[in-house]
Amino acid sequence: MTPDDYDALEAEAADESAFANGDESYPWFAANCGTCIHDKPAREGRDGDGCPLILIALIGKRPAQWLDGPRTPEGLFARATQYVCTEQRGEEEPDPTPRPIPDLPGQGVLLPREPYTGHRMLTALPEHTETPA
Repeated sequence: MTPDDYDALEAEAADESAFANGDESYPWFAANCGTCIHDKPAREGRDGDGCPLILIALIGKRPAQWLDGPRTPEGLFARATQYVCTEQRGEEEPDPTPRPIPDLPGQGVLLPREPYTGHRMLTALPEHTETPA
């Protein structure tokens, strides 16, 4: 993901605001973008080379790469974990480029990967709760 991808990323973004106001967005940006390799250029003073997802959020859209974060049974969330960004890569990671899991040598492939690729992320399942009998 580079700033050059802006038009494609904006086209796939949802026409809904990612945050209700600045007070809601600042903690999320600090917790997620503050250590991400994609926004490092902006933190170094090169604003035009920063993360395009932030710009999309600032124009009032929700990037497709921002999936709902963990919620309580009542639907509440912490501001810093409101969304999970599928593009977030830490600055300390030796190779921040995501790589698909390769097919094993000699292993047949039942289904092609192409139609099933996209912005998805596994999240933890809610803890098992017993229902009254």
